Amino acid sequence: MNHRDLVASATHGATDARERIQSLDFIRGVAVLGMLVANVPWLAGDSMSRVYDPDPTSVAAWLLQYLVFDQRFMPLFAMLFGASLYLLSGRYTNDGAFYRYFLRRMAILFCFGVAHAYLLWPGDILITYSVCGPILLLFRRRDPWTLITFGVLLNVVNLTFGQWPDLYYSTIDRALFSWWVEIGEPPSTIVEAYAGSYLQLLEYNAWRNQFIQWTALPHFRIWNSLGLMLIGMGLFRLGVLQGLKSKDFYRSLLIYSLTLSAPLVAYGVLARIGMNESVGPYFGFTAKLPLENITFRAGCAVMSLAIIASVHLGVDHIASAVRRPVEAIGRMALTNYLFHSVFFLTVFHGLKLFPYDSLDHDALLIFVVIVWTIQLALSRLWLKRFRQGPIERLWRLLSGSKP
Repeated sequence: MNHRDLVASATHGATDARERIQSLDFIRGVAVLGMLVANVPWLAGDSMSRVYDPDPTSVAAWLLQYLVFDQRFMPLFAMLFGASLYLLSGRYTNDGAFYRYFLRRMAILFCFGVAHAYLLWPGDILITYSVCGPILLLFRRRDPWTLITFGVLLNVVNLTFGQWPDLYYSTIDRALFSWWVEIGEPPSTIVEAYAGSYLQLLEYNAWRNQFIQWTALPHFRIWNSLGLMLIGMGLFRLGVLQGLKSKDFYRSLLIYSLTLSAPLVAYGVLARIGMNESVGPYFGFTAKLPLENITFRAGCAVMSLAIIASVHLGVDHIASAVRRPVEAIGRMALTNYLFHSVFFLTVFHGLKLFPYDSLDHDALLIFVVIVWTIQLALSRLWLKRFRQGPIERLWRLLSGSKP
C-alpha cells in the first residue's frame, strides 16, 4: 500500500475527511492548551516543584499540575507530529519530491527552534522535533504494530535513563560529551538575567542551552519524542487518532488506559509530595518512595491515550462555540506555542511586571487563563480572514510549498 492509499484509508469511514482533520485539530488544540499549564512553571520560573507559600490554593494548584497536566499533553503533540508525516505525504505522488519537501520543512523548523531557544525560551521543543523528523522517514512504510513496538522500546530507554541517570552518564554521555564538553559556570542567575538587559538574558540563554538543548537530546529528549512520534504514526495507521474506531473501542481504550495509568500517576504524585521540601511538610508526608520517576512518567504517557479516547467519545457532544475555538488553536499550533514564550518573556522581562521565579502555581494559573482567553479569541478571528496562522504560513512558504 503506497502513502496515498494510507492517507485515503485513514480518512475513509462514517464521516468525511474534513471531519477527520477537524478531530485532529481539536486534539492538537487540547494539547497546546494543556502544554501551557505544564510549561508555565518553566516559562515563569526555574522549578516545577517549587512552592514558596504552601497554603491551600498554592498546594491545590501544585497538585493539579501533577495530577492532570504534567507529561500528559506533550505526548499528544508528539504523536500528532508523527501522524502528520502521512498527511503531508498524501499530497505527493513522487517519493523523492516529498522527501525533499519534508527535509526542507524540518530544516526550517530547526531554525525556528534555534531562534526560539536562544531568543525567547530555552525550553524549546522544536529543535528536538526537527531532529526526529528525518528519522521518521526511515519508518514511514513500516506496519502499524512495528511502529508502535519501536515507539514503546524508545520510551523504555527514556524512562530508564530518567529513573537511573547514572546509566546515561556512564554510557552515552561518556562517549559523546563528557570528554570534550565543558559547560562552565553560568554568567548570572536566571533571576538576574530576567531582571537585567535583554543582552544579559541572551547570554544566560546561550549558556543554558548547552545542556537543555544539545547535550539533553541524547539524554532524554530524542528517546521520548521519537518514541511517541512513532506511536502516533502507528495509531494513525490504525485509525485511532482520527476517530475511525467504534465507540466501544474508545470506551475500552479509556477504561484500560485509566486503569493502568491512574495507580502509577497517583504513586508518582505521592512520591513527589514526599520529596518536596514545602508540600511534603504541609501534608505531613516526607517519605522517599522508590521508582518515583519511572512510575509517574509511564503513567502519564498511558494516560494521554485516555485523553484521545475521551475526545473521540465526547467531541460530538461539545458545543460548537467551544469546539471551534479549540480547533482554531490546533490549526495554529506552532504560532500559539511560540506565543506562550513571547507572552511570558514580555511579562517577566520586557515589562518586568513581576520578578521572575517569584510566583506560586495558583498565581501562574491565572496567567494561564489569561493566555487561553487571548488565544481562543485571536485564533478564531485570524482564521476567519486567513487560511493559516502566521508562523504556519511562513513555515510553508520557506519550505517551498504554496500557502
